[in-house]
Amino acid sequence: MAKEEAPAAEAEAQVPKKKGKLILILAVVAVLVLGGGVAAYLMLSQPDAEQAEVAEAEVEDKTPPVYERLETFAVNLSDQQSYLQTDIQLMLGNAEVQAKIKQRMPEVRDALIRLLSGKTTDELTQQEGKDALAAEIAQAVNAVLKVENEAEGVKKVLFASFIIQG
Repeated sequence: MAKEEAPAAEAEAQVPKKKGKLILILAVVAVLVLGGGVAAYLMLSQPDAEQAEVAEAEVEDKTPPVYERLETFAVNLSDQQSYLQTDIQLMLGNAEVQAKIKQRMPEVRDALIRLLSGKTTDELTQQEGKDALAAEIAQAVNAVLKVENEAEGVKKVLFASFIIQG
């Protein structure tokens, strides 16, 4: 019987060792799962730069746009064989900029006439030329107003009509 008791005692000693390993493995797995969950939560909950820009743009879009319609421009183009007639509307940062434009309208018109009359028919018949002209107009008006930040000045130039005749 002594021999039968010895293997039984050894079996009982091995059972706690197996339970200890099992508990240790389960604890490691639980820590890894919890750590992964926390890491995923932190990564997904922090807004990245694109999300922040989109949120900022949404805030800006909630304020109604301010537009200023300029008088019709009719200028001879630099090739001296055609002229341009265009109606321009400016999308502005705020109503204060609109008041500044009205106060300085003679300077704005002068700057735009000089800019427009320096263009050629070939430049303005291409879409890229019109896009470049819109950017130059915004820059010229902002320069007259002494505005450095686009958000505070002319945000966008819109052509209501654009006729080139030769």
